[in-house]
Amino acid sequence: MDFLAPIIRNIIAPLWAAREGSPYLKYYKQLLKTQYDPTEVVRQRQTEKLKNIVQHAYKTCKFWKERFDAVGVKPEDIQQLEDLHRLPLLTKTDLRTRLDDMISSDYPDRTKLKANETSGSTGVSVVVYTCEADDQIKRGLGVLRNEWSGWRFGERIASLWTITPKPFRFRSWLRTTLLTRRYVFLYTLKMDEDSINKFVDTIVKYPPSMIFGHAHSFYLLADFLKKRRPKIKIRPKGIITTAMVLHDHERTTIEEAFQCKVSNRYGSEEVSLIASECEAHEGLHISPDTLYVELIDAKGEPCPPLVPGRVIVTDLCNTVMPMIRYEIGDTAVWSDKPCSCGRTAPLFLRIEGRVADYVVTKRGEYISGISLTTFFACELPGFAQFQIVQEEIDRFTFNLVKGEQFSEQSMADLDRLIKDRFGDDVRYECCFMDNIPQEKSGKYRFCISKVEKKFD
Repeated sequence: MDFLAPIIRNIIAPLWAAREGSPYLKYYKQLLKTQYDPTEVVRQRQTEKLKNIVQHAYKTCKFWKERFDAVGVKPEDIQQLEDLHRLPLLTKTDLRTRLDDMISSDYPDRTKLKANETSGSTGVSVVVYTCEADDQIKRGLGVLRNEWSGWRFGERIASLWTITPKPFRFRSWLRTTLLTRRYVFLYTLKMDEDSINKFVDTIVKYPPSMIFGHAHSFYLLADFLKKRRPKIKIRPKGIITTAMVLHDHERTTIEEAFQCKVSNRYGSEEVSLIASECEAHEGLHISPDTLYVELIDAKGEPCPPLVPGRVIVTDLCNTVMPMIRYEIGDTAVWSDKPCSCGRTAPLFLRIEGRVADYVVTKRGEYISGISLTTFFACELPGFAQFQIVQEEIDRFTFNLVKGEQFSEQSMADLDRLIKDRFGDDVRYECCFMDNIPQEKSGKYRFCISKVEKKFD
């Protein structure tokens, strides 16, 4: 029993927020009340926020004034959400080459700003600046969306994450220990047997209400528990996976190991939380009070439900460095029906993965990385892990980790499936590994395409 949680929730957290002048709990309570608002009310809030951010960007950012003027659009021309299509997309190249011009003149002292740097997992690392005031609503949103998993504010959390060591500061330590996080960490860049066992022993002794972490790292932990420590019973109220695509077979393994439903989440360093599953697990709800999200096809047209599209995000909160029609580099699919939970926020049916993770075949087919890796995982039980790298349109590298069921037949099955999926004349080589390498961020990529301009 976590006796400290109600004290944190009702006494320590409100007092600490008041002392810091932090309004995140106020935003949390507002979002709690408005999460079931009618669609037209939600869209009206988005529209007003969009008008404000567009006016602010044009008035205070050199980059945005130049961009609006170049296409003959004035801020007052953006009167509804759909008017945004009149503006060109914001790219990672823009962020890298025009950073200084994108920062609002309202924030002349950059030392007071927060720099959010991406891991560069899409090939390009960028920096986006925010300020504490703009981050508070997203902090409140994070608390609410965490509670959708079954966890309650103030309860213990275990985390599978890549953490950057920081100098010890008593106040930071006290805040982390007593307030919102109370984290136990498993460092995902060093998930060896010893570190996993220590982590498991700790959360058995101090059971967390929620476990949060990288999707595939979570899968590795669940697979370890099932195979190495099957008698251990860890039963959190909620599980949240994030930072990479969650495959169906990974979700199944995690839920079997922990006897708990997985709540998947999607976000980025540039704009924070984008979408997350609720208790109904029928898709991922967009965060409409912080973002406006579009899905577009190769021609820039809006995608209908059930059709994969490129994710385009407009941040409705960031006044430091306005992010308008930013192309994240991912693909997703709109649901064709509302969620049974009753919440009206737009709903992703699923996240498909990065644009760069789409494979294009000689036959002109576009295949999403998540579809490929799920297909191979289900059809090839002889492999514990694999990574597909498309070197050229007709040449692949398969990085493979042998599983317990590996045999000569596994290789024959792999050859058959490759030819079936990519054509009889495809060239490929297999590289056997002890494990699939992680990126510096701790993430895994299981499908990487080096073929350029697939969506032109």
